[in-house]
Amino acid sequence: MNEKTDRKQDILQAAIACFNEAGIEATSIDAIRARCGASVGSIYHHFGNKEGIVAHLFINGLDQYWQQLLAALAAAEGAETAVKAMVATYIDWVVHNPELARFIFQARTLVNRGEQGQRLQQNNKANYSQVLAYFRPWLEKGELRQLPLELYAALIVGPAQEYCRAWLSGRAKTPPPQLADDLADAAWRAVGNPR
Repeated sequence: MNEKTDRKQDILQAAIACFNEAGIEATSIDAIRARCGASVGSIYHHFGNKEGIVAHLFINGLDQYWQQLLAALAAAEGAETAVKAMVATYIDWVVHNPELARFIFQARTLVNRGEQGQRLQQNNKANYSQVLAYFRPWLEKGELRQLPLELYAALIVGPAQEYCRAWLSGRAKTPPPQLADDLADAAWRAVGNPR
């Protein structure tokens, strides 16, 4: 990495820490600057403002997750494998990126309403289209229950997402990987078409 990239990463890491400790609204550019040692000018140069930092972290964090998910779906050999891979991938991503995951949970509404909201919606639409392309043949073969499209994500990843949120906040103590099989089995029971 070069010095410019290192500085940018330092700012982002400081920002995540500040956002998770104090909350996004309560965190100032000066707090981020103090934590990473960057100048205010450097922060504004790289990100424009605090909202720019929030959007960058959020969108790039989700992009990392989507890349991991789409790779898992590409390797899936059937509907059940794919559904369970979606749950496993989500849990794996959260466990390996806990600070970023905490931040994403608190930033979603802010980014959706901000300047990058439209970009986020376009990215999500494109990613969901790719997921649907994997699932469409299994839907057509009857391997998955016929449900409204918007319901699949809630049934497949929703319970794992809710549990991970509780785990990240300290309300749930059992590490998510210990429950991954149970959550994956529940997701399959919710959307799989019994034969």
